[in-house]
Amino acid sequence: TKNPSYYLSALEEDSTEPLHVGLYLAGSSINEKRARDLLALGKAIHGTSRPIRCLWLRFRQGNESLLEAFSAFGEELVGAMTIQSLVFEGKVGTAEVQCLRGFFTQNDLRCLQFRRTNVDISTFVMLKPFFTHTSTLKVLDMSSNSAVGDECVSEVLESLLEGKTKLETLNIGESNIDGQPDDDSRVSGSGVASIASFASKTPSLSSVTLRLRHLDDVGIGEIALVVRSKDCNVRRLDLSGNFGNSGVKIFAEALKTNRSLKTVSFGCYKNLNDVGGKILLHVVDPISMLNDDDLSSEPTRSSEWENVKRSNHTLQSIYILDRPTVTVNKDLITKLQSISTFDPHRTLQRKVWHHLEKNIGDISHLGLESNHMPNVLSFVDQHGTTNDLFRLIKSRNTPELFTYPSPEKVRLSQQMEQIERENEILKELLELEREKSEDLHKENNYLRRLFRNREEAQKCCLMPIFKLFDVWKMFIELLREPALSS
Repeated sequence: TKNPSYYLSALEEDSTEPLHVGLYLAGSSINEKRARDLLALGKAIHGTSRPIRCLWLRFRQGNESLLEAFSAFGEELVGAMTIQSLVFEGKVGTAEVQCLRGFFTQNDLRCLQFRRTNVDISTFVMLKPFFTHTSTLKVLDMSSNSAVGDECVSEVLESLLEGKTKLETLNIGESNIDGQPDDDSRVSGSGVASIASFASKTPSLSSVTLRLRHLDDVGIGEIALVVRSKDCNVRRLDLSGNFGNSGVKIFAEALKTNRSLKTVSFGCYKNLNDVGGKILLHVVDPISMLNDDDLSSEPTRSSEWENVKRSNHTLQSIYILDRPTVTVNKDLITKLQSISTFDPHRTLQRKVWHHLEKNIGDISHLGLESNHMPNVLSFVDQHGTTNDLFRLIKSRNTPELFTYPSPEKVRLSQQMEQIERENEILKELLELEREKSEDLHKENNYLRRLFRNREEAQKCCLMPIFKLFDVWKMFIELLREPALSS
């Protein structure tokens, strides 16, 4: 805002909620009221207990009256310990920064940013006491500053090292990386080497952004040496410069031994195509590239296993920024952006299982011994199915699962064998008894049907005899009756 009094009421509040203060400082002249408001704002910031998350100072064209009012504002900030982050933006040079010199002698700044400013070597010479004595600075952003070259970079980084810095984030970028080269105001190859040296000597550094025209294949090699080191703790790396497939290939070799990086971004201003993309993917997921003829012929089981062990298990995403010189396939870019969502240990387990599942019929190339097999069986049981477990047990050239049994185990094994033999005999006897029972059942059913049929036949035969006997009786009775007289 152009009105400094806008924040006065908020600064008087008894609150612990962080406050953002942004000032737009511009104009050919500044009136007395605005100068008084700016002075009052400085006093309010100095006197408040409310945290100032960020004091953002955006400068445009101004004159001596503006500089004088801002100098008075800076005097009021001396000893203000509530400001956590300070941002200079726009038409800012050494004169404007000089107005806050007193503030830089005593503060708890965690973040200092110079964005698209005119600061130069004189600015950073003036700030050397701050850089050498600060114990709280965590973020330094020097992005898109037209006059920042090798001298500026060297002055700042040497001062920070002298003060045994605990810096965590470093951003250094040029204003027009893809424009015409201007060696007087650009960070050259030696400047890139200085940055790499600083990174190697600062174990607290976890995020680095470099957008430099002279960040070429040689510069990438300097950064790769830092990444290769076992002491590297950088977790996020953003590199943009004059490199392409060759630089990416150099960096990919360093990624194989890195155990800290989780996210890497590449902004290439030289040709980067599928060759470079596949090299990166092979570093993090070698099995997915086995059928790609552009890299090499299909590897043996042993070489595939070595590639799995040497691959990077920490990286979760590799971003390839859109540039006219970038022609990497979109599917490949998508794969690189979503490498893994697991921690390094689980990522390695996933790769090992993919290799083991593919070669479960013969794992002799793994160099396992019998004492390793319980862990291997447990691993397969955890990641695979019961069928995978049986396939592993039956596989060729697998170390023996049981060796050198104890006497007690031998005795129990003999008893088990005897019980198994007896069990087989009992099974045979049971089968015979079942057959006999089945025969008796069939015979019983046959006799039952036969008896039922005979009873029905007897009934059918007796019925006519009874009727014949009744007719005979009637005939006899007729014969016994006396004859009628004529």
